[in-house]
Amino acid sequence: MERVEFIAHNGANILRVDVSNTTSAEENLEVLDKARAMVRTRPPKSVLFLTVVTGAFFNVKSIEELKKWSNSNTPLVKASAVVGVVGIYRFMYEAVVKLTGRDIVCFDTEEEALDWLASR
Repeated sequence: MERVEFIAHNGANILRVDVSNTTSAEENLEVLDKARAMVRTRPPKSVLFLTVVTGAFFNVKSIEELKKWSNSNTPLVKASAVVGVVGIYRFMYEAVVKLTGRDIVCFDTEEEALDWLASR
């Protein structure tokens, strides 16, 4: 499976962004840059986002880039979900949501997230 791809689920087209098990901030940035390029091709308020962060590498630089990425995509987002937010990642998740003003819903599994996104 690709790190960034549109997938079909229950009739919906969902952008799946996978930074799971990354090992550096640079690797995260490569994924986010690819996702940013794909999102810019879509009309406002149309993108259904699924971000998978299970076991991802995060540091201050990664978090800042994630906030910038989220802010830049806000006008294009219809709904957004995240999977893999546990432990210290919960703090990062809450910070990104608060700082971007985005409503990003957290799920335990990809299937739950995909079902929710497809219902939007």
